Amino acid sequence: MATQERTGYVNVDELQEQIPVDDVLQFYGVDPGQVHRTQRELRMQCVLNCGKQQATGDRALAIEVDGVKRWKCHQYEGGESCGRSGNLVGLCDLLKAGASCNGKPRGPRFKEILQDLQAIAGGSPATAVAPTQPAATPLPLAEPKVNVPLKASDNERVRELVQLDENFVTDVATMSPKAATYFRQRPFLTPEMCKKWRMGYLPSNAKGLLRGKVVYPLLSEKGDELCWFGRDPLHEEKHDKWKQSGKTDQEPRKFQFPKTFSRGLECFGQQASRLEEPGYREAIASLGILVVEGPNDVIALDAIGVPAVGLCSNQITTEQVEKITNWAHSLSDGTVTLMLDLDQAGESGAHQAAYELAQYNRVRLAWSPALFDGRFRGRQPESLSIEEWSEIDVALRRGGKTWKDR
Repeated sequence: MATQERTGYVNVDELQEQIPVDDVLQFYGVDPGQVHRTQRELRMQCVLNCGKQQATGDRALAIEVDGVKRWKCHQYEGGESCGRSGNLVGLCDLLKAGASCNGKPRGPRFKEILQDLQAIAGGSPATAVAPTQPAATPLPLAEPKVNVPLKASDNERVRELVQLDENFVTDVATMSPKAATYFRQRPFLTPEMCKKWRMGYLPSNAKGLLRGKVVYPLLSEKGDELCWFGRDPLHEEKHDKWKQSGKTDQEPRKFQFPKTFSRGLECFGQQASRLEEPGYREAIASLGILVVEGPNDVIALDAIGVPAVGLCSNQITTEQVEKITNWAHSLSDGTVTLMLDLDQAGESGAHQAAYELAQYNRVRLAWSPALFDGRFRGRQPESLSIEEWSEIDVALRRGGKTWKDR
């Protein structure tokens, strides 16, 4: 004998599949601002009532347009991705006014959301009810984050930092032993390349918070100095001691950026003047936008005539995705070539960057732990010889591996 279906039973998965995301946002009175659409998902600023303190980038929240509307927030803040995710029911929980269940509604909260979904789907009068709470109020849009050039600062001492590189040492013979070792281990950091990139060693007896560091400038696309940041030449030594001590103390920092500087808004090597260098436009047109991690990777590749931009991290931000996408479509055929470090962190970052970039670009891998018979496993772009790059370049010109082909 067939089991009779329970009265009032609702198949939540089927209900979620019926409802467009736009209808849900409209129902809760949410204005998503600019929406970026693909066949698979919507990307928009995060509109969730999740306790965030400021508005996000306009591609932070990804919501699938089919199925149960899986979603994930990719907002990058403080060195970490938000990572919240769920289905349409969880999305409603974080859109609906009142105390949420952090995207996992249950009990009375779940029943209220179910009634909302039935109302949105146009259920029968017996089940379709109006929202029991006032519509959620959209978060006010914050002013777009921007890094102000040093020369435009209200602080006179900050404006004086424009010419900080006049105090740098680039001759290893006059550096401290540890700094000299750092430069000798990186033969591409010649005095000529240091001058070109306006980087060098700031002696320990100099003034400023970056003394004793290897210092680099981060320039705007117009070439204005946005900040100076330092690399600890003793980082590897300190990191080894930290690991041997059982990791009980705070992990030593490799780079030091000004606290007020938002590095996720910029890319190292983004200054447009580089496009005037012989052969650079042609190289980008063929190679696409080559994306690496650190400043030394960019400088080392530049030393062998290869244009690249650096994330100054192993994680890409929404703003960097937008920049790189614009460059890729204006300077090449929409191709981005990823070449992050071939360690565990770099491999994880490559997955995240490829996911973000592949929605708007053709993404290729310059290398991976498996490609080229695994010979580059554990390497960084800054360690490449011109012969090794030539081998990689030949493979890329033959077509290269796209992210889906890896």
